[in-house]
Amino acid sequence: MSDSEAKPRVLFTGAAGQLGRYLARALAAAGYEAFGTVNASASKGDLPMNIADAESVKQTMERVRPDVVIHGAAYTDVDGCERDPERADLINRQGALNVATSARDNGAWVLEIGTDFVFSGLHAPYAEDAATDPVSVYGASKLGGEEAVLATDPTFAVARTSWVFGGAGKHFPRTVLTMVRDRGGMQVVNDESSCPTFAGDLAAALVELIPQRPSGILHLTNEGGVDRFAFAREVVRVAGGDPETITPTTTEAFLAKYPLPAKRPPNSSLSNTRARSMGVTLPAWQDAVARYVPVLARELGFPPSSTSSS
Repeated sequence: MSDSEAKPRVLFTGAAGQLGRYLARALAAAGYEAFGTVNASASKGDLPMNIADAESVKQTMERVRPDVVIHGAAYTDVDGCERDPERADLINRQGALNVATSARDNGAWVLEIGTDFVFSGLHAPYAEDAATDPVSVYGASKLGGEEAVLATDPTFAVARTSWVFGGAGKHFPRTVLTMVRDRGGMQVVNDESSCPTFAGDLAAALVELIPQRPSGILHLTNEGGVDRFAFAREVVRVAGGDPETITPTTTEAFLAKYPLPAKRPPNSSLSNTRARSMGVTLPAWQDAVARYVPVLARELGFPPSSTSSS
């Protein structure tokens, strides 16, 4: 392959995170020369880079000279953001601005990973052009990041996603199977809905978008919406357990027992209209659960015999 035919160099932030691990594999499988970054204080990863430090970002960007930057690093602890709004703004808004500015200065195209939490959850399903109205510091800080990226260069893009699961970190199916394994069951709210998205499917879709280099807002989720209660039951069923170990509750009742500082959108389901028009689609969330949860169950030593009905 000649230099003129070579695929673009891709730098992706958050390499040690939930999406980053899958993205590294997807980029490698597609033949891209990829460079992952982790926070400067981390001990693992290809490149240390602190997105909150403009100079750190500048130095890394100038070292790699990427053609494409996929910015997935973020402060995603929703309640942590509510408790520390300054940190949320520094990482999610200022960090995105630092990445976008340095990428622009180096001639790279940016694809920022956004969130369904930029919406209140009162007007779902949300199209890409729906009015944003976050109800949490996390959502507001991520909206600030979106706006910073698109203001830096209108050819840049933001891909919003929702309820991402998969990988070694904390995510909903891991919590569900761990609770059922260790405590015999759990209560899950049945009045909070969105589109569960498998990080592996999201990574593959992001890689598909690179040659098209869209601009503006896109939505990328696995197809279909579901409430958390039904989602949890499907996870347990696929893992070989008894779905009856999952019992329903309401957000109001849950918060009365376990108060949380941040509000969650009651229904933040996204419509993937733009990506679909470009030929980029993700499978149904049930399909993603069927592929991933058995792997997770083996990892956790989830024993069907201890949770299945006799």
